[in-house]
Amino acid sequence: MKTVLRLVLNVFAWFLAMPALFVSVAALHHHKIVSISENIVPMTAAVLSLWAGVIYWRCVPSTPSAWRRAGYLVAFLAAMFLLGWAAMWVTFVVMLAIYGA
Repeated sequence: MKTVLRLVLNVFAWFLAMPALFVSVAALHHHKIVSISENIVPMTAAVLSLWAGVIYWRCVPSTPSAWRRAGYLVAFLAAMFLLGWAAMWVTFVVMLAIYGA
């Protein structure tokens, strides 16, 4: 598998993980199975941050130039920030569609 395809697939899975995590935890909380909803935001942020670090480490190609590597890091962080922001809104819309206002 090419590096770019692996990077895109990992980032897409990372993007879809936020709505999936929140919906699954909300369902568990709604059925009184697990009461961790008050801690879900910091736990999700920690898991997604660690996962983003692993994606960068495994999928972004290394270069001999430190400046190019720094540029890759800046581009990766900017893209992940924008995707995280979009995933937050997707999560909001999904939760609103499922549970209402």
